[in-house]
Amino acid sequence: QTQKLEQGISRDGEPLQDFHLALDLQTLESDLLAALTALKQKEDDLQDAEKMVVLEQSELSRAKDELEQREKEIAASSSKHEKLEEKLTQANLAFASQASQIEDLKLQLKEQDQKVAAAQSTLSAKEDEMDKMRHELVKKTEEAEKIRSELTSKSQLLNEANEVMKKQEIELQELREAIWEREEELETSLTQRKLEEEKLKVAEAKLQQQTMEWLLAQEELKKLAEQASRHMGEANETFKDFTRVKQLLSDVRSELVSSQKSLASSRQQMEQQEQLLKMQLEELEEQRKSVASYMESLKNAQIEVESERVKLRVVEARNKDLERDLSVERELIKKLQEELKKEKYSLQLAIQDASFLRKQLGKKHTEFVEMNNVLQNKEVELVEAKLEIQHLKSERASLQLILEEKDQEVSDAKKNLEQLNQEIAELKMLMSSKENQLIQATALLKEKDEYALKVQDELNDTKMKFSEAETVIERIAELTNRLVISVKDEDNNVLRPVDDVSSELMHQLVDRPSSDFGLQKKQLETELRFTKESLKDKEMEVLAAQRALAIKDEELKMVLGRLEAREKELQRLKEEMIEDANDMKKLYALAQERIGEKSIGDLAIEKLQLEAAQLEVEAATSALQKLAEMSHELLIKASTSIESDSDTSIFLQSGSDPMISMIKNDESFTEVETGVARLSALTEQLVKDAGIVGAHLQS
Repeated sequence: QTQKLEQGISRDGEPLQDFHLALDLQTLESDLLAALTALKQKEDDLQDAEKMVVLEQSELSRAKDELEQREKEIAASSSKHEKLEEKLTQANLAFASQASQIEDLKLQLKEQDQKVAAAQSTLSAKEDEMDKMRHELVKKTEEAEKIRSELTSKSQLLNEANEVMKKQEIELQELREAIWEREEELETSLTQRKLEEEKLKVAEAKLQQQTMEWLLAQEELKKLAEQASRHMGEANETFKDFTRVKQLLSDVRSELVSSQKSLASSRQQMEQQEQLLKMQLEELEEQRKSVASYMESLKNAQIEVESERVKLRVVEARNKDLERDLSVERELIKKLQEELKKEKYSLQLAIQDASFLRKQLGKKHTEFVEMNNVLQNKEVELVEAKLEIQHLKSERASLQLILEEKDQEVSDAKKNLEQLNQEIAELKMLMSSKENQLIQATALLKEKDEYALKVQDELNDTKMKFSEAETVIERIAELTNRLVISVKDEDNNVLRPVDDVSSELMHQLVDRPSSDFGLQKKQLETELRFTKESLKDKEMEVLAAQRALAIKDEELKMVLGRLEAREKELQRLKEEMIEDANDMKKLYALAQERIGEKSIGDLAIEKLQLEAAQLEVEAATSALQKLAEMSHELLIKASTSIESDSDTSIFLQSGSDPMISMIKNDESFTEVETGVARLSALTEQLVKDAGIVGAHLQS
C-alpha cells in the first residue's frame, strides 16, 4: 500500500490526494497497533494457560499422593474385613454343626414317632385280622357242610345224564345209516343225468350239421339260378334238377323242425329232473344240519358232564384245603397273641426314648438361638466394613476417572478422526458394491424376463399340441363308434335272408377306407406318446424345483429359530440387568439406614455413581435391542431374496442349467449366514461388556 501511495504521489502531486493518503496511512497504523495488542493478549493468555497447566499438574500429583494414602487405608480395611470374614466363617461352621445336630435329633424324633404310630397301627390291624379270622372260620365250616350236600346231589345227576347219553348215541347211529342210503340214491340219479346230457350234446351236433347242409344247399340254388339266367338253352334240363333240390330242401326243413321239437322236450325233462334233484339235495342238507345240531348238543352235554365231574373234584380238594387252612389259622391266632404282647412292651420303651430326645432338643434350641444372635451382630459389623470399603473405592474411582478423562480427550479426538475416515472409506466401498449389485440385478432381471418369454412360448406350443391331441383323440373316438355301429349292423344283418346280406356287405366293403384309417391311427398314437413324455419331463422338473424350495425353507426356519433364541437371551440379560439395578437400589437404601455418620456429599456421590451405572446398563440394553432388530430385518430381507431366487429358479430349470441357479442361491444363503454370524459375534461381545458392567455394579 505504501508503494502504491508513493506511485500516486509521483504521478500527480495534488494536495487533496496527499491528504487522503495520509488518512489511509493513519488507519493502517491503527490497525497494526490493534493487531499487536491482540497478539500480546494472546501471549498473556498462553502464559496463563501454562500456569494453569502447572497448577493442574501439581493438583494431579497431590491427588496421586492422596490416592496412595487411600489405597493404604483400603488395604488396612480389607485386612480387617478378611479377619472378620474368617471369624464369620468359623461362626458359620459352628452354627452349621449345631444346626445339623438339631436336624439329626429332629429326624430321630420323627423316626421314633413314626415307629410308635406304625406299631399302634400294626396292633390295631392284627386285632382286626384276628376278628376276621374267627368270622372266616365260622363261614368256612358252613361252606364245607353245603359242599357235601351239593356233592351228593351232583353225583345223582351225573348218573342220570350218562343213561340219557347212551340212548342218544343209539338214535344217532340209526340216523347215519339213513343218510348213507339217501346219498347212494343221489349218486345213481346224478350218473343218469350225465348220460342224458351227453345224448343231448350229440343231438345238438347233428342239428348243427344239418343246418350247415341246408345253408349250402341254398347257396347252390342261387348259383343254379344265376347259371340258368346265363344258359337259357339248358333251362329245361336244369329246371327238373331245381325241383328235385327244392323237394330235398323241404324234407330237410321238416326233419329240422321235428329234431328241434324233440330237443325242446328233452330239455324240459332235464329241467324237471334237475328240480327234483335240487329238492332232494335240500332235504339231505336239512337232515345233515339236524344231525349236526344233534351231535353238537350231545357234545355239549358230554362237556357239561365232564365239567361237573371236574367241579366235583375241585370241590373235594377245596374241602380238604379248608380243613387244613382252619388248623393253620388256629395256630396263627395263638402266635399273633404272643406277638401283640411283645409289641406293647416295645411301644412303652419307644415312648420313653421320645420324651428323652425332646428334652435334648429343647436344650439344643436354646444354644442355637444364642449362636444366631451372635452371628447377626457379626453380620452387622461386616456390612458396615463393606460400606466403608465401598466408600473409599468410590472416592478412588472418582479421582482416577478425572485423571483418565483428561488423558483420553486427545486420544478420543484422534480416534474420532480415524473412525470418520474409515466410515467414509466404508461408505464409498458400500456405494460401489451396491452399484455393482444393481447392475447385476438388472442383468439378472433382463435374463429372467427373456427366459419367462421363452417359457411362455413353450407353454403356448404345448397347449397347441395338447389341443391337437384332444381333437385327434375325439376323431379316434368317433371312428371307433362308427366301427362299433357297423359291427352291430353286421350282426343284425346275419339274421336276414342271405340275398340281402351279401349285397349290403359288398357295398360296405367297397365304401370303407381301410389303409388310410390305419395310418392316421398310428400317427396319432406316436404324437400322443411324445406329448405324454414331454409332460412327464416337465412334471419332474417342477418337482425338483419344489424340493429345492422346501430345503431352502427349512434352512430359513433354522436361522429364524436361532435368531429367536438370541432374542430370548437378550431379553433374559435385560431382565437380569434390571434385577441387578434393583439390588443396587436396595443396597443403597440399606446403606442409608445403616450409615448415619457419613456426610451428605458422600451420599450424593454414591447416588450419582448409581445413576451413571444405571444409564450405562440402559444404553447397553438399547444397543442390544437395536442389534436384534437389525439382525431380524436382515433375515427378513435374506428370506425375501431367497424366495425370489427360488421363484426364478423354477423358470430357469427347463432352459438354462439348474446347477447355476442352485449355486447362486447357495452363495446368497452363505452371505446371509456370514452376516448372521457377525451379528451374533457382536451380540456376544455386547453381552460380555454388559456382564462386565454388571460385575462392576455388584462390586
